[in-house]
Amino acid sequence: MTDGEYETYLATAVVQYAESHVKAGKWTEAESRERSAAEYAKLLPDGVGTAGHHLCTIRDGNSHVGTLWFAEQDEGRTAYLYDIRIDAELRGSGYGKAVMGLFEDTARAMGMSNVRLHVFAHNSVARGLYQRLGYAERNVIMSKRLD
Repeated sequence: MTDGEYETYLATAVVQYAESHVKAGKWTEAESRERSAAEYAKLLPDGVGTAGHHLCTIRDGNSHVGTLWFAEQDEGRTAYLYDIRIDAELRGSGYGKAVMGLFEDTARAMGMSNVRLHVFAHNSVARGLYQRLGYAERNVIMSKRLD
């Protein structure tokens, strides 16, 4: 991912991450954008140059397909998938599955033996994809809103 592609990605990612936290009931609308921006700034202080983080632009030939962000954890034994985004008009076309396969192959080639990710409970499409690819839930946190 180039610095320019990162700036475009970041602008959208911060908004969508904030919206997901609001939808999940974790943050209020008023605080969400600021908190989201702060988390991205903390995790990626040097943008695409942040050590141990890999930000990728996904292409099919010359066509933009999406983005992928993962980081090395556990002394390089684990690849943590922070974000995968397939362009809206291409979702359901098999790109998500293909990119996840490439991500796993890349992690394996880097000597990693484990991959992990977080998915919001309301993201049923992503959860379904991960389950079909053999990912298992390791923790489930439940909540109830008391109004």
